[in-house]
Amino acid sequence: MRFQAALFVAIATIFVAEWQPSGGYYVSIAKVPVENGKCQYNGTEITPGAPIKVDTSCEEWDCSSDGHLSIAGCGHIICNNRRGLVKGTGVFPHCCVHLECS
Repeated sequence: MRFQAALFVAIATIFVAEWQPSGGYYVSIAKVPVENGKCQYNGTEITPGAPIKVDTSCEEWDCSSDGHLSIAGCGHIICNNRRGLVKGTGVFPHCCVHLECS
């Protein structure tokens, strides 16, 4: 029983370390390869310190010179009345779905 509890705590700790809520958004952190001074992720080169906005997924990708990539994206919104959910426009974070009250 103690092993199962320790395993659960270890898994929960890893999950929390990898996915960190931040003001209604999520932030994921990963280690990626660096080639010619640029981070390589999902077929995209990211210059350290120059975050890019990804329109298709409504995210912002940023990396450091040692290959630590952070991906910020929209969090989930729970709403009992779907008519209040409005798709945002533009780039992250403005493209995130948000609530509007009439």
